[in-house]
Amino acid sequence: MKGLYPFLNPLEWIKARKFARQNAKFDKSSYDLELFLYSKMLTNNMLHYGYFDDIDTRPETISFEQFEYAQMRYAENIIEHLDHKEDLVLDVGCGMGGLSQLLSEKGFKVESLTPNKNQIEFINANHPHLTTYDCKYEDLKTSKKYGTVINSESLQYISLKAAFQKTESIILPKGKWVIVDYFSLEKKGENQRPHHIDTFYKEAGSFGWKITYEQDITPNILPTLKYVEMYVNRILLPVKHFAYEKLRYKSPRIFYLSRKVRESVDKKFEKERKTIDPAVFQKERKYILMVLEKS
Repeated sequence: MKGLYPFLNPLEWIKARKFARQNAKFDKSSYDLELFLYSKMLTNNMLHYGYFDDIDTRPETISFEQFEYAQMRYAENIIEHLDHKEDLVLDVGCGMGGLSQLLSEKGFKVESLTPNKNQIEFINANHPHLTTYDCKYEDLKTSKKYGTVINSESLQYISLKAAFQKTESIILPKGKWVIVDYFSLEKKGENQRPHHIDTFYKEAGSFGWKITYEQDITPNILPTLKYVEMYVNRILLPVKHFAYEKLRYKSPRIFYLSRKVRESVDKKFEKERKTIDPAVFQKERKYILMVLEKS
């Protein structure tokens, strides 16, 4: 009965309710659990998708080293569009600082922004030469002007209007805004995530931005999704099943009482699996690398 104590103790239920209230305020932009997981699996401090030159790469052939190389190719595709090293670069949603560090090594004067406190602490400890901002992009307060603003898989976390307004206020004349992110092909609401691509185009025009370069890199990032999907199907799901069965035989009473928790976990798994389904992604979304300049 000792294992059932938390379920039967009223005081524990009061504590659980308080804990649930605190976690209801969870803000994914300040602590993304998926990105935290990837940061522990990868060693190059990059949390974005990999860019595969060979779009037919099979997931079974991808090693961690090859995946990290694909992430480096992703970063190189961004850097190809940067010039004017004398001007500041702002890396918005910089993650663990991998892209910022690479830019710094190539001679760019880069500053890094993320609302994630763990990421800020990591960057300050491992890349102390980088100037960091611990805030959301729309809350950034600075008198500095930037020659380039980069949003690498971070625009989707920011309201479009706020993103355009903030970039407008900090960009230098003839500056560039480099955006690499995926967009929804279907309009689902005013504040949907990811952003609806046609809504983005409309906002860009209304704020006076011209798209000077645009590349659909969906085929190049699909191997990333296939790779993640393979790991989920071959490792995570079997491990989950093993854990459930282990609990059933070792603690059948707790197994029975925790069925609602397991149902919730299963629903979460199914929801997340849809987001990494390559076929669904290709049908509903488009991953785009684009460069914008003020017209």
